[in-house]
Amino acid sequence: MVKAEQISMFPPLQDGEDADDIVRQANLINEYAKKKRKWENAFQKWSDEHGLEPNNTTSYGCCGYGDMCDWCKDNSYGRPCVRALNAMCREKRITIDYDNYDFSEVW
Repeated sequence: MVKAEQISMFPPLQDGEDADDIVRQANLINEYAKKKRKWENAFQKWSDEHGLEPNNTTSYGCCGYGDMCDWCKDNSYGRPCVRALNAMCREKRITIDYDNYDFSEVW
């Protein structure tokens, strides 16, 4: 009978690195993800109030109000402005400051 080997979810430790370093890194990543999700939710809410009106859409279904609307593929399901913004940022290699809640700068 062969026993299964348990595989660690953590990468192997490097020289001079301890488990606390990995936990700190994981916590930083988690904090960043929370900040990003909070910013994206607030941005979509702001976008809904300023651009996504039912009678104000293009033939592609996007509102046409903001710069990232060229990347909007479909607004029939959740967070279309966030998806379009993320696609635009990937293509143009733009980074977003998730501490800045002045969304008019983004639009």
